[in-house]
Amino acid sequence: MSPRKQILISSLLPIYLAIVLFTDISLIGFWTDVIFSILLCALVIFLAFRTTTNNTILKGVLKGNSIICTLLVFSFYILHIINPFFSDTLKLRGFYFLPINGKLYNAYFKPVGAHSGGYGNFWITKSPKLFPIIEMQVHWERAVHHDFGSDTFEDSPIDNSELAENYIKELIEQEEAKGN
Repeated sequence: MSPRKQILISSLLPIYLAIVLFTDISLIGFWTDVIFSILLCALVIFLAFRTTTNNTILKGVLKGNSIICTLLVFSFYILHIINPFFSDTLKLRGFYFLPINGKLYNAYFKPVGAHSGGYGNFWITKSPKLFPIIEMQVHWERAVHHDFGSDTFEDSPIDNSELAENYIKELIEQEEAKGN
């Protein structure tokens, strides 16, 4: 592989990590950022140590960049694993992909228990139509008063997808009222 391609791929990792960590933009889905960052780290490490250039400074920069970014990614995930409530962080129970008014929305629900004041966290993201593999967070609620992980409410079946769609429509109406 040419040194230009190696530099390009190696520079993608810190750019990607900065976007994910410091903005509300991420890849669509809950686990895609975790999986993609680990795969990108593996690719960058592989390319950095298989570099074919004779420039020692470039070799050092490529290897240093790959090692630092990989340590950052894995230390972030290890800190989550060391967390005594780690199993609670993996309990994402709801993911609803909803096209509403010509726009693509995703609704997520994660139960957090009684200490939150509600059933769990609920957040809504919006995907651009032209690039639907990324999403931007548009709403986050710490304590939602509906359990999106359950298919029944007071012993009667309920459609959580329809409920999430109504919730998003109310949010859109509130945003439009603020804008006008």
